[in-house]
Amino acid sequence: MKKIPDPIFKKYLKKISWKKIYEREYGMQYSEVAVGILARNSYHFPKTSIAQIVIPGSGKNTAFYIDDTSWIALVEGLNKKYTNNLTNLEKYENQFFLDGKNYVSLAQKINKLKLKNLTNEELVKLYKTYQEALLRYSNFAWSAFILNNYIAEKAANIIDSYITKYKKENLKQNIHDALFKPEKRAAILELQYIVEKHSGRILGKDLKKLYEQYNWLSCLDLHNTPWTKEEFQEHIKSFTTVTQKNEVSFEKIAKELQISKKDFDYLLMAKRFVYIKDARDDYRRQGVFYALPLFAEMAKRLKITSSDISYLLEQEIIDFLSKENKKIKDLISQRKKGFVMYLDKNKKTVCLEGDYVNQTLALFKLQNEEIKHHELTGKVASLGHVKGKAVIVKGIKDLNKVEVGNILVAVTTHPDYVPAMRRALAIVTDEGGITSHAAIVSREFSIPCIVGTKHATKVIKNNAMIDVDAINGKITIL
Repeated sequence: MKKIPDPIFKKYLKKISWKKIYEREYGMQYSEVAVGILARNSYHFPKTSIAQIVIPGSGKNTAFYIDDTSWIALVEGLNKKYTNNLTNLEKYENQFFLDGKNYVSLAQKINKLKLKNLTNEELVKLYKTYQEALLRYSNFAWSAFILNNYIAEKAANIIDSYITKYKKENLKQNIHDALFKPEKRAAILELQYIVEKHSGRILGKDLKKLYEQYNWLSCLDLHNTPWTKEEFQEHIKSFTTVTQKNEVSFEKIAKELQISKKDFDYLLMAKRFVYIKDARDDYRRQGVFYALPLFAEMAKRLKITSSDISYLLEQEIIDFLSKENKKIKDLISQRKKGFVMYLDKNKKTVCLEGDYVNQTLALFKLQNEEIKHHELTGKVASLGHVKGKAVIVKGIKDLNKVEVGNILVAVTTHPDYVPAMRRALAIVTDEGGITSHAAIVSREFSIPCIVGTKHATKVIKNNAMIDVDAINGKITIL
């Protein structure tokens, strides 16, 4: 058995306190970006970090961990550079949209090429060009994710101080709805708006047009396929009922609460970031969708399936296209069972699979600890208090288990989850804040929601009866 390569953070290992940032159904492509981008791209991140690692999560998920001290420095550095005033935010926004559009535009151009006519050398060159655009855009995908949570938390504290001052606690949900409602609708909310506007009656050419406009929404990563027309129709069924809500403009609320100009400017930044956070995912999914033919062609030449290529590193794809590797299928098979990814002392990506996974987790002090709780707490994203049967959702494959009246308990949510969310009596997530996907959708549907519980999917058993107190932020197992 080969020696486990020393990580770049080896000399800090004893001092590292690992912080879990996300758990998603990501394959190798996004995981490789995640472990490298925060260490290498100092031109975008004022404070970089060398201590991050991707490990197996629950189900088919991958989980991203970072040193807690490094994370705090990252957040503070980004806030100081990009969001300490509206002028800096506008510069950030402009570059964000430019790089996002450039990434999608390049992927669209690749999509139209006759890739089978290219030599392996030409295909590798095209792949490298795509990766460069992806990495440049990924700076913003990451920094927007980080900044949104920071700004939203601070904005909530600011607005809550005014709510307390003017004794408006009974209107807190309405005020939060107004503050954290996106200024523009990202794709999933726009799709919902269009379908509801037509009371769900979209047929023929209109349905075909809508499908062609949004069938990329399911492309979380390379191993996810675009929706079929039938899957798309099933997805939009949940949008047939218009959600009637009495909405008040945030400007009017700000005037009534006599919010100072300084605080108002900060709250506007938070409001704008809600859309940025959603738009970043739209760009990423479109980029993946339009680039699928490129990865399919490379997979064909490697004699593997299109979804299997998502279990290879960038350099491995390049090397394997240059020289046949007969062990490639065995390698992919092992990685499907779980992998660990980090940087070595030369900032080169290391990926370990098989028996090395548990050895690495033990060496890097990342073994899972048993969690014992009878009561969980989190942030209230949408008000309500209900009791019901919990259905644990750790990935897309679990969504069909959610029936009308169940409580959806998930690691996180994203556009694929919306039909199941619409059926749910309440929503509880391990991750997320008050501007997360779960929070925004639950407020839109007026479904009780608690986010950021950290351990709900591990503590709550499937089909257990639970009490969701989305007023005080408590979940109790009955």
